[in-house]
Amino acid sequence: MIKFLDILKESDDNIFIPRRTKKEKDKKLLFRTYRKIRDYIKNGSQGSLVLRDLLIEFLPKNLTQVNGDLVFIGCENFKSLPNNLTVNGKLDLEDCTKITSLPSGLKVKFDLDLTDTSITELPPDLKVGKSLILMRTPIEKLPDNFIVGKLDLDSCKNITSLPSGLKVKGSLDLRDTNITELPPDLKVGDRIILYNTPLSNLSEDEIRKMAPNVKGSIFQWSSS
Repeated sequence: MIKFLDILKESDDNIFIPRRTKKEKDKKLLFRTYRKIRDYIKNGSQGSLVLRDLLIEFLPKNLTQVNGDLVFIGCENFKSLPNNLTVNGKLDLEDCTKITSLPSGLKVKFDLDLTDTSITELPPDLKVGKSLILMRTPIEKLPDNFIVGKLDLDSCKNITSLPSGLKVKGSLDLRDTNITELPPDLKVGDRIILYNTPLSNLSEDEIRKMAPNVKGSIFQWSSS
């Protein structure tokens, strides 16, 4: 009995096309991603740039401005941004676990999300217009005289102190950190959250004496 597959294999017009290897597929996907970025720059960097690629490691140096949001989705191998990059929207690097540092001259008009990255410190000239989110990162210190809209350091276990001259226009979230004291010149325009920190056991009066320029409520609940 002649099998259908045998007939197809003997046909002059063989419809069987060899499958691409994973390496070939990855190379093609990466080429498409960089072509997308090239076209974005060519078109004046207008609108948002959303990148979905497990392989992309860096952005080209000639990308200096994004006139919208810059969002990375599933970019586990992404390592670095170009110097002097301006993002006129939000910058979302959540889950980019190979990000250990940020470039000099980075300016973000709205939110900067670094959740679950491997960032340990920030450049002294970093500018963030709205929220800086550093949840579950190994961040160790912040720049002196840093000004930001909101600051989220939830579960940043390596943070033990805050820099001098820190000004947070909105809320400051320090829950589940190892902060042991607050600098006397700290300015917070809204609430400060101290859940499960060494400061949780202090009274509100003691905390306000330590940092008299906290304008909002102080939340100190401790699980212990």
